[in-house]
Amino acid sequence: MATTPLSPLVITLFLLFSISLSSHCFKITTQLIHRDSYCSPLYNATATTADRAARIIEATLARYGHLISSYDDDRPLAVDIAAPGIWGIKFNIFYVNFSIGDPPVPQLALMDTGSDLLWVKCPPCSPCSTSSGATYFYSFNSKTYSPFPCTDDCEKCTEGGWPWSPKHCKYKIDYAGGHSSEGVYATEQLTFQTSNNGFVTTIPKAFFGCSSKQSGPEGLDPHVNGVLGLMAGAGDPDFPDGQFPLVTRLGTSFSYCVGSLSDRYYPHNHLSFGDAVDLIGGSTPLYLEDGRYFVHLSGISLGGKMLDIKKQMALKNKIVMDSGSELFLLYTEAFDVVKAEVTRVIEKLYVNKVVAPVRPLELCFRGTVEKDAGGFPALGIQFVGGVELVLDRFGMFLQVKDDVFCLAVVRSKGVTIIGMMAQQGYNVGYDLGARSVSFQKMDCQDDY
Repeated sequence: MATTPLSPLVITLFLLFSISLSSHCFKITTQLIHRDSYCSPLYNATATTADRAARIIEATLARYGHLISSYDDDRPLAVDIAAPGIWGIKFNIFYVNFSIGDPPVPQLALMDTGSDLLWVKCPPCSPCSTSSGATYFYSFNSKTYSPFPCTDDCEKCTEGGWPWSPKHCKYKIDYAGGHSSEGVYATEQLTFQTSNNGFVTTIPKAFFGCSSKQSGPEGLDPHVNGVLGLMAGAGDPDFPDGQFPLVTRLGTSFSYCVGSLSDRYYPHNHLSFGDAVDLIGGSTPLYLEDGRYFVHLSGISLGGKMLDIKKQMALKNKIVMDSGSELFLLYTEAFDVVKAEVTRVIEKLYVNKVVAPVRPLELCFRGTVEKDAGGFPALGIQFVGGVELVLDRFGMFLQVKDDVFCLAVVRSKGVTIIGMMAQQGYNVGYDLGARSVSFQKMDCQDDY
């Protein structure tokens, strides 16, 4: 299977009652758990502001390395910091929980808008740690598990024998950075709790990968069972005939709303998918290319003033919308314009500029985002069609020490990436049928 960037969605299951997939207005809304949230299995109460900032920066650079490595022209990384593997314990952003099988077994998976396959660990598997508290899906215990037999449309087949006997349709998905997952294609029953109304939704015969092996420079976080890919389309050419990604199976739309990344107790971040997903706000064309979602940039403003980057945008206006990055990576020519204007404006606020304490951040100031950036004008990212994503101070600046905050925009020598900090306070809706993405400023609690 072709190299696919990875990048990174949670539920407690209450068996109240079920909704049929045949319902005309089908929608699943489930809570998104941020890696640093109090609800996360990786929550660290002793982590300092500097610890969290360092992890955000490392994770963004790792994600950037994944995205850029799949380009043909070998464009360099933005900075000379090695990009570590993103499966490691520090580099996950959002999780989602669901249950699989009958009887249902709870699973915790990474949300990833850069891949299309849902897969979970299936013991016997390597590596599968029992000390992390994770619950594993033992396929032979489920009444509804059905692996795909080895047929002519399978690219590869197992050799037979335990644990895949007789021969079954085999998959291997390779992620940039040297990580991979392999096992067999199968169908199984999935169960989601819809967070907005408490109902439980059962999805029969959902297509997924039952993974017996995961490998790479860093193993998959032991707390995590697999990956929930949200890329869509007609189905990967390596999928068995008639099988499609989960997001396509559930309809033509999905959306997410992230209200706050810095508030560890914020409970309203969520993911929705299905035909009844709310696609609200202005929209811009969406492009699916090389295993990722793209939009086209038309301009950048600061405090309503359009910045002079039209010339640079002529060849570099393709933007990746990414759930696996937190910072905003902007190509060098446009970054220099933004940096100069931010410097000019913030000097009028009497905020003291300081030497950046951590690379690759370049523009840092003494104080806190909460108290000292309140008067700073918003940064507007404008897309084709007149849609604008407006970054307030919490989307623009990252607190890197208790008394230092920095511009959360990173110089990039390759692709431009809009990470999740810039998407805070918005419902971002993907209409896969119309190939468009919409942005609506809102409190995520209002759509929860």
